[in-house]
Amino acid sequence: MSPSDATERNSSAGIGDDMTCELDAAGVCLRANEAFVDAFAAREEDLIGTRVSDPALGEILGEILERPCDDALAGEVVAAQRWWDFPSLGFRYVEVSVAPRRGDSGAIEALAVRIRDHTDTRLAQAALETSERRFDDFAEVVTEGLWELDADLRFVYVSPQFETIVCMSSEHVLGRHRKGLFAGEDPSAPATREHFRELDAHRPFRDYCFTRALPDASQRVIRMSGAPVFDANGRFQGYRGTAGDDSARLRLEGRIAHLQRYDPLTGLVNREDFLRRLERVVETAALDGSEHGLCYADVDRFRAINDRIGHAAGDRLLAGLAAQLLTQVRRRDTLARVAGNAFAILLEHCSLARIEHVAENVRRAAGEFRFAHSDETVELTLTIGVVPIDARSGSLDRVLRAADRACYAAKSAGGDRILVYGQPDRRAARERRRYSAETVP
Repeated sequence: MSPSDATERNSSAGIGDDMTCELDAAGVCLRANEAFVDAFAAREEDLIGTRVSDPALGEILGEILERPCDDALAGEVVAAQRWWDFPSLGFRYVEVSVAPRRGDSGAIEALAVRIRDHTDTRLAQAALETSERRFDDFAEVVTEGLWELDADLRFVYVSPQFETIVCMSSEHVLGRHRKGLFAGEDPSAPATREHFRELDAHRPFRDYCFTRALPDASQRVIRMSGAPVFDANGRFQGYRGTAGDDSARLRLEGRIAHLQRYDPLTGLVNREDFLRRLERVVETAALDGSEHGLCYADVDRFRAINDRIGHAAGDRLLAGLAAQLLTQVRRRDTLARVAGNAFAILLEHCSLARIEHVAENVRRAAGEFRFAHSDETVELTLTIGVVPIDARSGSLDRVLRAADRACYAAKSAGGDRILVYGQPDRRAARERRRYSAETVP
């Protein structure tokens, strides 16, 4: 691989990137991006020009690509999903796709390989499926509370389960009117107003939910369903129905929804949700010409720090750093963890001068952050690539690549600095001038 190819490979790796490589028809690796090399804990010089099934590269690379590549050589576009234990990433749920590339003669000359990480989505789906199965199992074995109203909508019967669910004894419920019985049920809420209209119209209702304020000042979400009862002459006699406690299910669904959007280690927005927000801003800028900014921040030499203090301490360090950086952004801005030691900041409706100011505050805050571990204090530096977003920014992919390239260029210049995409590294220039002045005889 030429130096220009290596630069392009490194600058194209970053936020939201797939692991990609290209093989010739014999399975020899022609090129690979940085994400691919890192995922298989390989060195680029060992990977390029080597058959992927070579034992020297480890068993996992050949195992994950052998079957898809065989099918692709038969002319098929292959895609499969499964869990794999990567040397550097651990167990990840990935989609492996291999597409044949034909030459002018029509013969297959190369294979394009893409490995996309779907672990976050898979775990969230699994958690949701587990929660739904658990809820269904409970519904089969647990009897919900039963209740009955008369024609005046007063309670005439409640089961023991109903008393437990609403945390009220039958003595406090029987004879009471349905409306106004439960503290915390807001009669002005749209759902409650609609429910009361259904009761007055003697219509069936299902899964009406309201919040019940309990005597200990806590709250419980009650779900009720009911059907009107009529006599043989069609006269309304009241209601019969069920009640359940939906508090645990709603809390669980809320936690799952949170996991789908937020990084569990730092509590920041995760990569997938950040990319959705960034795409919205890029599209908005293209339509109305508004100004925004993206900062891609990478912790310098984090791998060495992580190896020295251990992964558990490294996780605590990142969590503490995230809290420190969060103090430097506006409430409307988005700070996200987008990779192991990489953070991204989306600044909406912000001039470039303001974006650079925030980036400098973030870099300075990282430099002031101290992490105590055992008998040492760990200090950090942060390298930040800045990309203005306006009507000329183009696509989401173009903005991401610009951020990656700016950060990569800043790291190549020594790190612990900020570089705006498309602008020279003013700090590096100052350092070169100072060095020249000091060395002049």
